[in-house]
Amino acid sequence: MTNIILCGGSGTRLWPISRTLMPKQFVKLFDDKSLFQLTLERNRLSCQRSFIVSSSEQYLLALDQTQETVLSNSETTCYLLEPIARNTAPAIALACMTLDKEEIVLVTPSDHLIKNEKEYQRVLNRAKESAEKNYLVTFGIKPTFAQTGFGYIEADGENVKAFHEKPDFERATAYLKAGNYYWNSGMFCFKAGIFLEELQKHSPHIYNACKSALGDDAFVFSKKVITVDKESMSKIPENSIDYAVMEKSSKVKVIPSDIGWSDVGSFDALYD
Repeated sequence: MTNIILCGGSGTRLWPISRTLMPKQFVKLFDDKSLFQLTLERNRLSCQRSFIVSSSEQYLLALDQTQETVLSNSETTCYLLEPIARNTAPAIALACMTLDKEEIVLVTPSDHLIKNEKEYQRVLNRAKESAEKNYLVTFGIKPTFAQTGFGYIEADGENVKAFHEKPDFERATAYLKAGNYYWNSGMFCFKAGIFLEELQKHSPHIYNACKSALGDDAFVFSKKVITVDKESMSKIPENSIDYAVMEKSSKVKVIPSDIGWSDVGSFDALYD
């Protein structure tokens, strides 16, 4: 399994701790480790390879912090560098296009904190089982309060009934009481080829532009550093994986996850 780590965020809500050239995922907030390093180490327990998608400006920062981790291995780490950000659907597509279509990928942001790592490994194993059956798997975080800053996933067991936009407080409270609504974590697990098939089906403009932008690097998974030129990247439509694929596909499953998760997206969340 390959861990695709999305590093493009700038963490503007945590300014001035988080800055353009030192965004929150690289700030050493916990036990002298950054959220990026904790993500690397956590997922190396179940993934044999790390695939870091980063902005070109943050490459050296990501490289230095990767080399600091105890599980660092240059032979099993590669990078895809984006000159400009086009949101999560293109970032994930570009990475998947360089992998074997049967490779299972675990897509994670680089700036989330997970405190219950034993439960996290359990839900990862469950997600992998579902991904092996050709499902696109998302992780639904069991809500602890009526959060209005996250999107929600309405579920029936592991079946997704609907994705919902960020609610107002009244609606969020109803979601919490219902018990079958989960925070949308932004983490995913699937076969690279299945994701690309669904992307081509539901958002062909993104698929075709990504394939064109990679050129000779598409479907070749041997390089350690893959770069995309700015002109080609600018032609890729900007969209999230939720809008481009997950909300449209009939192959989606959700794994309810009670893993002590936080996106550390505000000073209140950092304080907690």
